[in-house]
Amino acid sequence: MSQENNVSYLLKIAGKSKWLLALSAFFSVLSGLLDFFPFIMLYRVMLYLFGTTPDLEQAKKFGIYAAIAIILKFFMMILSLTFSHIGAFNTLYNVRCLLSAHIAKVHLGFFNSTASGKIKKTIIEDTERMELLLAHQIPDLTKAIAAPLIVFIYLFSLNHLLALNLLVPIALGIIVMAIGMKLSGNYMALYHQLIEKLNAAIMQYVNGMNVMKTFNVTAKGFRQYSDTVEEYHTMWVDCTKSQGPPYAIFLVLIDSAILFTFPLGGYLYLNNNLSVVTFLFFLVMGMIFLSSLKALIGFSMSITQIVSGVGRVKEIMTVPEQKFGDLPMDSTDLNLRFEDVSFAYETKAVLHGINLEVKKGSLIAFVGSSGSGKSTAAQLVPRFWDVIKGQIAINGQPINDFLESALMDAVSFVFQEAFMLHDTIRMNVAVGKPDADDTAIIAACQAAQIHDFIMSLPKGYDTHLGEAGIKMSGGERQRICIARAILKNSPIIIFDEATSYTDIENERKIQLALNELLRNKTTIMIAHRLHTIVNADQICVFDKGKIVEADTHQNLLQQNGFYAKLWQTYVSSSIEEVS
Repeated sequence: MSQENNVSYLLKIAGKSKWLLALSAFFSVLSGLLDFFPFIMLYRVMLYLFGTTPDLEQAKKFGIYAAIAIILKFFMMILSLTFSHIGAFNTLYNVRCLLSAHIAKVHLGFFNSTASGKIKKTIIEDTERMELLLAHQIPDLTKAIAAPLIVFIYLFSLNHLLALNLLVPIALGIIVMAIGMKLSGNYMALYHQLIEKLNAAIMQYVNGMNVMKTFNVTAKGFRQYSDTVEEYHTMWVDCTKSQGPPYAIFLVLIDSAILFTFPLGGYLYLNNNLSVVTFLFFLVMGMIFLSSLKALIGFSMSITQIVSGVGRVKEIMTVPEQKFGDLPMDSTDLNLRFEDVSFAYETKAVLHGINLEVKKGSLIAFVGSSGSGKSTAAQLVPRFWDVIKGQIAINGQPINDFLESALMDAVSFVFQEAFMLHDTIRMNVAVGKPDADDTAIIAACQAAQIHDFIMSLPKGYDTHLGEAGIKMSGGERQRICIARAILKNSPIIIFDEATSYTDIENERKIQLALNELLRNKTTIMIAHRLHTIVNADQICVFDKGKIVEADTHQNLLQQNGFYAKLWQTYVSSSIEEVS
C-alpha cells in the first residue's frame, strides 16, 4: 500500500477534522513566509542605506515591517498549532472509536490469526503516532515545502543564475539519499514486524509470570523475547551502517550552500553583474534556504514510519465485519436446530455434518475428548464463528437473519475461563446489563451463591477487583460469571462447565448457582466432569468433529459405546483421585 493511499485514508477517517488540519497548514505556510520576510526587509533596508541615494526614512519603514512580521509569525504559529492539535486529537479519538467498534464486529478468527501485540500496537502506539503527523508534521511539512518555494521564486526574480545554482546541492543531496534508501532495504517494514513481536512476547511473559517464576525464566532466558530483542538490535545496527554514510554526505551538501553561492556570486560581482548588497543577501539566504529544506529529509523518515502505522490501521479496518439480518426475535418459544453444520478454522476442518435439535427448556450436554469439536459447535450458536456449510436456526429461521442485538440478547455464554474486568464487582456482574439496579444485581448474586462472599469484602459490591489484598478463587470468579448470566436472563444458555479446578465446597455452590441459572432455559452444556450432566435430557458425544452418539446417560451406558468408555475412564480416574 502506497504512502499516498495511507495519507488519503487518514484524511478520510479524520472526517470534519481535516478542515482544521487544512487551516493549520494554511497558517503554517504564512508563518513560514514570515520567517523569511524579515530577511527580505533587511535586504530592502540595505538597498536604501547603501544605494546610490541613501534613504533613511524608507529604511526605517522596512525595518518596522520586519518587526511586525516577527510578531505576526508567532501569532500565525499559535493559530496553526491550535488548529492542528484540535484536529489531531479529534482524529485520534475517532480512529480509536472506529477500531474498537470494528474489531468487536469481526470473526473470532481474526484474533486467532492476529497477535494481540499487533492489535495493541495498532490501537495504542500506531494511532498515537498519528498525533505527531497531524499536529506537527503536516503543518511543518507544508511550511517546509511552500515557504522555500515562494522564497526561491523571489530569489529567482533577483538573479536567475544564483537562484538556480542553489538547486545544485539539493539535487545532489536527493540523489545521494535515494541511493542510500535503495541500499538500506525494507528496514521500516522489518521494524514494525519486530515491534509487534516484542509486544506479543512481553505480553506473554507478563501474563505467564507465575509460570516464569516457577521455572526461573528471566526476560533474557525467555527465548521468544530475547531472540526478538537480538533481531531488533541487529536490524538497527544494519540500518545505521546502511543509512549513516549517505545521510552524512547529504548533510554536508545541504550545509555547504556558501561553497556553491560564493564562487558564482563572486564572479558575477567582479563582472559588475551583481551588486554587493544582492551578493551578501544571496550568501545569507542561500544557507537559510537550504537548511529549511533539510527538515524535509527528517520528515520523510518519520512520516514513512507513521504512515506505515496508518496502513496497519487500514488493514484492521478492512477485515470484513460479520453481516447480520434485520429480523427481531420472539424469545418466548426458542427451539434451536443444527442442520448439516460443517465448520473449519481456515483450512483445518473441525465439524462435519452436525444435525441436532435443542428444544425449548431442555438441557443438552456436549461431551468428548479434547479437540473433538464440542466447544466449537457451541460457539457457533452466538456466531463467534460462522458455519461454512449448513445452518443453525432458531424457530426455523437462520441465525444470520436476526438482528445482532436480538441474537446477543437471546444467548448467554458462560466461558470456561472466568473473564473479569478491572472494575468493581457491581460492574463485573452488570457488564451485560449496565442499566440494572442494585436490587436486580444483588438478587442475581444471591442466586449465584456469591452474595455472602461479596459482602465479606471491605467495600462489598464497590470492591475493585485487583485492589491490594483482594483475591478470588476460580470458583468465586465462576460464580460471578454465573451471576452475570442470571442478570442478563437470556432464554438460551451455553455453559462451558469449568469446575475441574474447584474444591468440593465451591463445586457445590456452583451447582446450586447453575440450578438457578438453567431453570426454564434452553441449555447447551460443554461437560468436562461427566457426573455433572447425568440428568441431561440428551448427551451428544463428539469425536473427530462428528456426533457419534446422542441419548440419555442411562441409555448411552447400556449401548456400551463411545460414551460408556468415556464414563468408565472418568469413574476410574475419579476413584484414583479420591484414593
